[in-house]
Amino acid sequence: MNKLFFLVALFFLCSITGCEKDDTIDNILDADTENTTANFVTTSSQFAIGKIVIKYVVGTNEAEKQVIRDLFQVTDYKKCTCADPTLEQWFFDLDDNGNILSSGISLETVAESSTSVPDVEGSQIDTYIKHDGSKLDDLFGSPDIALASNLLASSNSGVTIAVMDTGIDYNYFGFDAGFLYNSQLNTNVCSENGMTDYFGWDFVNSDNDPHDDHGHGTKAISMIYDELKAQNNNFQILPIKVFDVNGRASIFDILCGFKYATNNSDVDIINMSFGWYNTDYTLLKHFIEDSQDDVIIVTSAGNDTNDNDIIPHYLSSYDMHNILSVTSWNGSFYDFELSRFSNFGIESVDIAAPGENIPFFINENEYIMISGTSYAAAYAAAIAGKLYTPNITPDQHISTILSTTIPHDSLTSIKYGSYLYY
Repeated sequence: MNKLFFLVALFFLCSITGCEKDDTIDNILDADTENTTANFVTTSSQFAIGKIVIKYVVGTNEAEKQVIRDLFQVTDYKKCTCADPTLEQWFFDLDDNGNILSSGISLETVAESSTSVPDVEGSQIDTYIKHDGSKLDDLFGSPDIALASNLLASSNSGVTIAVMDTGIDYNYFGFDAGFLYNSQLNTNVCSENGMTDYFGWDFVNSDNDPHDDHGHGTKAISMIYDELKAQNNNFQILPIKVFDVNGRASIFDILCGFKYATNNSDVDIINMSFGWYNTDYTLLKHFIEDSQDDVIIVTSAGNDTNDNDIIPHYLSSYDMHNILSVTSWNGSFYDFELSRFSNFGIESVDIAAPGENIPFFINENEYIMISGTSYAAAYAAAIAGKLYTPNITPDQHISTILSTTIPHDSLTSIKYGSYLYY
């Protein structure tokens, strides 16, 4: 009753004073892609997402959550299935100015005032980030979760690499049996919405089929797969779909995908080949802080020839000891340098890896060339998989990776001045 009184009083106060009304600003933030001529974009108002991310205090029950939703005139909501019951994405009916239709209150006001509610731990305006590169022209086959069962590992005994991206096209001809993480062997296997987790989760559509309808995730996973398979390493890949068919992801889905990965004690490495500028997103920052003793995160530095020390690029600019920030070098020993598109930073970018003109086979006889720090990060994640040993700490793991890099005089614009090579 005390909580309900507090909520009603808070809402009444906002109604009387008007609370501050700001126009909503939605961010469409460039993610790392093979599009090496992408424009540098930090914010845009082209799309009105009209949503807020809410984190409840642990233990808040459904009835208490509904009281809070009603207070803030939430018209619908999305749960963080298979990941974190304290997270929700709130939907609203908005007017032409991006304010709540029935009250005129801005989403910024809702986000700020909701944190005064005792059962709300944190909130933020939700935004999209986007893979700005082109999709694959053709998919390799239709979604059919039964087909993926042929690729499941018989055990999860090797290093497990979670890949947060557009999912995986399990019809891709280059994939062979036995490499997809087998969620059914996990004692905490998730069942949500009448569906059971078999080999990863789709947070875009809230289902158990992380099929890739874009292509970026399949390309990144194929790099990791090929590198580890060639050396007969024991590994599993856990695909986590957080980007949609247009290569677009909400911060909410990224938060859920990250918690899904870190909740799984089998996950040793998380590959996150995407990024954005300026906004550090407090909730995600806290989640990564909580993961520092459990996993390493291999992330791309960005493709805008940007100095990340001046204009921060996240995730790569988070100051966490379990993050390895990777940029791309051009692959030429005759004219060795960072790729022309690569971001850099003496404090914020760690190493370089192959990420320019990488062949990706679309069938046994045809390939396309792909470039971007996304693929440099994927390659580095594969090397991290090779160097993983049981019970190694994230600090030890990253130190081991760094010890295998090769110094080069032309790499003075990145932290360790060194690169990974095939």
